[in-house]
Amino acid sequence: MEEKKLKITRNLKIGALDAEGDSELLNRCFVDNGYLDRLLDVESPASIILGRTGSGKSALLYKIKSSAQKVVNLDPNDISVRFLEYSDIIQFFDALNINLDLFYKLLWRHVLTVEFLKLRYDIKSEYESKSFLDGIFSKFSRDVTKRKALEYFNEWGDRFWLDTDEQLKIITKKLETDTKSSIGAKYSEVSLTLDGAKRLSDEERCEIKQRASLVVNGLQIRKLNEVLDLLAEHSFDDPQKKFYILIDQLDEEWAGTETRVRFIRALIEEIKTFRRIKQTKIIAALRKDLLVLVFDVTRDSGFQEEKYESYILELRWSPEELERLIELRINEVFKSQYTKQQIILDDIFPKARKGGGQTSIEFIIERTLRRPRDVLQFVNESFAIASDRERVSWRSLFAAEAQYSEKRLKSLKEEWGEVYPSFDDTIEILRGLKATFTRSLIKDSRLEEVMLALYEHKNSDPCSTIVKKYYDSQGIKEADILSSMLSCLYRIGAIGVKTGAMDTYIWCYVDQASVTRGEIKRVEHMKIHKMLHRALDIITEQREIFEAVDLD
Repeated sequence: MEEKKLKITRNLKIGALDAEGDSELLNRCFVDNGYLDRLLDVESPASIILGRTGSGKSALLYKIKSSAQKVVNLDPNDISVRFLEYSDIIQFFDALNINLDLFYKLLWRHVLTVEFLKLRYDIKSEYESKSFLDGIFSKFSRDVTKRKALEYFNEWGDRFWLDTDEQLKIITKKLETDTKSSIGAKYSEVSLTLDGAKRLSDEERCEIKQRASLVVNGLQIRKLNEVLDLLAEHSFDDPQKKFYILIDQLDEEWAGTETRVRFIRALIEEIKTFRRIKQTKIIAALRKDLLVLVFDVTRDSGFQEEKYESYILELRWSPEELERLIELRINEVFKSQYTKQQIILDDIFPKARKGGGQTSIEFIIERTLRRPRDVLQFVNESFAIASDRERVSWRSLFAAEAQYSEKRLKSLKEEWGEVYPSFDDTIEILRGLKATFTRSLIKDSRLEEVMLALYEHKNSDPCSTIVKKYYDSQGIKEADILSSMLSCLYRIGAIGVKTGAMDTYIWCYVDQASVTRGEIKRVEHMKIHKMLHRALDIITEQREIFEAVDLD
């Protein structure tokens, strides 16, 4: 029987750009680059899946959930953090500038403990919660070393079956009750609200802050330490049974930025704490730029970032792995039409032009930050341009690049909006430049135009901040401003840099994530990433070559 000719049908895609919409293809076309086994290994500390948007974090969580037997998803949107953020007692504490980090850690420890207990004992009702408690008290009631743990179970055990948001509301209410008790009859009329804090005199504020701080510092964190020890000994001691809590969507707007970063920092600390329970693992997915923000905002004296390195699993993809991903998915989406035909990339994409040179897949991958989502997006754009044809031509690839480039620029703005809210204006320093450029090619008029635009912003963007210092005569030079812009553009992946004529270009997604102030000052030669060439009207020799040859 004659095989049917290949045809790129209308609306053909090799996958959705998010793990939720891509689950069907993800199951059949998962490329395992060694990360899955490390995450499933409860003895490995690797617990924080770190990567830029589209690097495959949610896909890994999806595979863990389908591979493990005892696993639960914990969505921060369901934890009612906004309720905490706007609760009277939290606003009261914030107004008094009382550090709530210990409270946030307690919340996570309680929530994670309860989730593991529900998972281990299948607790879904008040009756099942009571049965678990009866077993604990029967075994340990005479053990004095477990006294604090049993006190905690006695206080909270009948509520273990409640939803997470209910648990947090109860704990927050207890914080308010304990605070009222602590400040005593002398301040019984004080309203524990934001307005109440504003009405306090300096003397009252000082005394109440001292008493309220004792409440936070006296939280039941020690009891929960003993609870964890008891659980490790009694409930999670079977090496054949492994239990996982998966946490995704941490980059969504489930709370204001300040609260969110402090909650995430508390979560990271608790992930480390729960390592003492050997048969359990908490796995969280986190965007790289968000982790940078968390550490920047919550950095305190004595902070050592290297202490967290063993817990972080940073996702990186090689060109070969990305090519394998494309080939697997293309075979899957064509399978229904061509059941006997194994498709290779050369069946769909154009071969390298005569005389050698770059292949079509190399062309695509060069215009990505080596992330699956970037590759999927470019291939999908190519199929859209080449619909109803038998294959993608070079002309189709070049046309797809224009659409893809605009979308990549928009995605970068969305991805880095919290760290660089003025990115829209900063990126304009590159518009119309040559693909490879030096500082001297950036005209003074262009720099001044971008600086004036940045000056208008009222935000914490480091580029806007340094521009304001310049115009406010705080000893800042134009060279310092340009260095700040270049540091931003390197960090997001828009440019690669090299410090010496004999050095090679380095990129944030291949080499080092950021460059120091000293390094960026020494940088003279820069290269604009090819994903942005079309969107920013970058002058390239390649465009002239493409236009001079037959692209079909």
